[in-house]
Amino acid sequence: MNTLKRIFATALCLLLILTCLAGCHQKGEIAVKIGDVEFTSGYYACALVFSDNEARAMVEEDLSEKGDLPDEINYWNYKVEDTDYVEWVQTNTLNTLKDLAAVKTLCKEAGVQLDAETISLAESNADYLWDSYGYSALLEGNGVSETTFRQYMQDTYLADTYFEHIYGKGGEKEISADKLTEQLTGNYALVNIIKVDFSGLKADQIADKKEQLSVYETALKNGTKTFEEIYLEYNGVSAEDHTHEEVEEGESEPLDHHATVLGSEDTDYASDYYEDAKAMATGEVKVVTKDESSMALIVKQDIVADPYYIEELDTTLRNDIAGEDYQDEIAEYGEGLDCDVNTSSTKQFKVKKIKYPETTY
Repeated sequence: MNTLKRIFATALCLLLILTCLAGCHQKGEIAVKIGDVEFTSGYYACALVFSDNEARAMVEEDLSEKGDLPDEINYWNYKVEDTDYVEWVQTNTLNTLKDLAAVKTLCKEAGVQLDAETISLAESNADYLWDSYGYSALLEGNGVSETTFRQYMQDTYLADTYFEHIYGKGGEKEISADKLTEQLTGNYALVNIIKVDFSGLKADQIADKKEQLSVYETALKNGTKTFEEIYLEYNGVSAEDHTHEEVEEGESEPLDHHATVLGSEDTDYASDYYEDAKAMATGEVKVVTKDESSMALIVKQDIVADPYYIEELDTTLRNDIAGEDYQDEIAEYGEGLDCDVNTSSTKQFKVKKIKYPETTY
């Protein structure tokens, strides 16, 4: 009888193990092959999670613009770019893999590789996101290992490296210095700025802030105070305790450490105050109020006068000019590669089953 019990117990354990493994993927299992590039099940799951994140953000933005953002959202009940939510996420996931396969293939043909510095940067950013930004809880819960995520990060940096290979200095489609300067002056402004957000402030507090910025404006205009003095006073920092970050040897630094770049709405530096700053003359001081939601003290600087910014924003400017063309070229090349999806591996990953941790990340 004891022998039968042991046999039954062993059989039950095996059944439970097999049941648990039925929804998992084997390590290194190939889920998608595009051209000569293979992607594991874990890599597919990683791309799926990020596609779902992107879709969620688009749904939230759309609902927010309509003024109809509920506390809880059943995302898959909505459409993304006029496409069923689940279908959009699945299609976008595959398109992401096609783009990465295109980049990997083109880089191999051109002999383009990540240098040691870029690999180190990609890995350090991956470590930060994994350990400190909650990606471990999000991705591990959906079958993505840290190793896979690190590889995913490196591949995104490879895409940036190939862009530089094509559109950067010496590239076959190099963007001229004149066009970079034109983009810089046409879509960016350099300012000293102190911004006050009115949210959470009472009427008397808002009035005090308005008066404070008005006093600062007058002081700047008559030359009784510098912006740095005002900056330190506003932030409650003494001149003795205030230091600027030291740059490493060989790196450049801005002439004014308190200067801030504002960009037009189509840039990564988009600001509500860009148009106001753009209309100001260099050296002009102005207090600008935005629909009773915020206000800012602005001192206009000359972004061209400091060579730091044309250098620091080099990649950003090139992406502004040629980023969409590059993405279209990569997408077209990826679509031309043979795509083989191992549905027995991918079908286990359901968009509606993606797990999100309770903590934010």
